[in-house]
This record gives sequence, C-alpha cells and structure tokens, in this order.
Amino acid sequence: MRSTTLFAALLVVVAVAALLSVRRHGEATPRPGGTVSLVGDSLNVGVEPYLAGALPGWQIVANDRVGRRTSEGIGEITAGRARLAPYVVVSLGTNDPPGSADTFRDDVARVERLVGSNRCLVWATIWRDGKPDDAFNDVLRDTAAANRRLRVVEWAKMVEQHPDWLAPDGLHGSETGYRERAGAIASAVRGCAPGQTVVEG
Repeated sequence: MRSTTLFAALLVVVAVAALLSVRRHGEATPRPGGTVSLVGDSLNVGVEPYLAGALPGWQIVANDRVGRRTSEGIGEITAGRARLAPYVVVSLGTNDPPGSADTFRDDVARVERLVGSNRCLVWATIWRDGKPDDAFNDVLRDTAAANRRLRVVEWAKMVEQHPDWLAPDGLHGSETGYRERAGAIASAVRGCAPGQTVVEG
C-alpha cells in the first residue's frame, strides 16, 4: 500500500512539473540584451538615466561630456575604437559652430568609418537656437539614406511637436523629453542589426 501511495505521489509531482514546463515555454522569453556605447555631449548625459530602463537587460557604456564638439567626440571614438560595442549611440553637432555643415558632413563620414561595417550607429538630429538645425540634420538624413547601419533619431521633429519636452533653456530635454528621447534611441537600436550593408543604388 505504501509503495502504491508513493508511486501515485510521484506521478502527481511529475505531472505538475510537466505542466509548469509547458507554461514556461509558452510564455514570451525576454530577448537577451546587448551592449551599447554612448559617445556624446550633454544631451547624451541627460539620456543616460533613462536608457537602461528603455533597454532592459542591456549594458550601457557611457563616454559623454557636457559641451563636447564633434571633433572631440571623434577623438574619443578613435581612442576607444577597439572597445566600441556593436551599437554606438552618438549625440554630437549641437556644440559645433553654426554654418559648418560641410565640416560636419566630413565628420559624420569619419565617424562612420571609425565605427566600421560591423556596428550600428545611432545619431539624433539637432535642435538649437530655438529651431532645428536643418543643414546639420540634412547631413544625417542623407547619410542614413545611403547606409542602413546609420539610424537617425528625429529629436528635432520630436521637440517641434512637443515643445514641453525641452527644458526652460530651450536646448536640453526636460525629464519627459529625455525619457522620450531614450525611448526613441532604444527603438533605433533594436531596429538595426550589426553588419547590415550600404544601400545599393
């Protein structure tokens, strides 16, 4: 009698374990995170507290500094090139001299070369002096049109539609603005696969 009871109890345990296993496999498993390198200015600094929440499970490695120009960011990318993650989030251009779009175009091309063909590059458009910097933003959009590895985050359009996402200085993000910017960056990161090739045509 005891062996029969023990056997029945064992069957119940096995059945429960099997049921739990089926339920677990039926649930969506979270995607394993990757690693993101941040290289930028104060706008990237503002995003840092929110990006981990927007990319749960991902490692965020930040190299951001207030007031950084694109040329200085290029120096940081060059020095740390071997350690760059598969996803590189850049926020540069806001502190560059106005009217230097030709130089900015050369700088963006240089960043592309440094990041290389096996990484994704995410770059936010620029808002300054109370308006979008159309010349700089056109550089980013033109470059992205020719290269699937560059994903543009349309920050300038975001704040045009939501002025309250800007801080009182009209340049940096508010708390909500930085959270929304972080969400847009996260979407761009997830939408790019390292190694995607230049658009033919």
